[in-house]
Amino acid sequence: MDQMKISIDHEEIVPEIYSLNLSELASLIYFLNDYNIDYYFSSPFKRAFDTLYKSPINFDKIHIDDRLKERVLSSSYVDDNDFKSVIKYLWENTSYPLPGGESNVTALNRVLDFLKDLEHKYSNQTILITSHGNIIGILLNYFDSTFNYKQWEEMTFPDCYIINKDSSIKRIMIYW
Repeated sequence: MDQMKISIDHEEIVPEIYSLNLSELASLIYFLNDYNIDYYFSSPFKRAFDTLYKSPINFDKIHIDDRLKERVLSSSYVDDNDFKSVIKYLWENTSYPLPGGESNVTALNRVLDFLKDLEHKYSNQTILITSHGNIIGILLNYFDSTFNYKQWEEMTFPDCYIINKDSSIKRIMIYW
């Protein structure tokens, strides 16, 4: 397990409140084992990948896909104090990115392209995707237009959702 090499292009700056300890990660994976997951796909970013890597799962099933990475908000640094207002602006202006950033629409198209590939290659498989709050929120909004900025703001980290092929969404609450 220690010999697995992953190229991570971008190291996220993650507030401590979002970090999970190993027992929390193990609890999450054991909980998800009830779903008989066939394949795991992860963002290349460390925090998302560590959700799988630091857990007791079968590593030959983990696939890294750049389309699951968190979107760039702006080419300029976004201060922690401005983060939520920036996200709210982007939710209210889905087609408009900040300078050097990615709009909600562009990020959604990237993730939908990934899902189309999954449907083509793994149509009868159960897939777990680990990504980031922004991307997951944008994807949930695609499947359920009532999912909005307020629900994004109420997401926990980690948070788990089941999205079925019929586009139904079920939130699985995990309390740490």
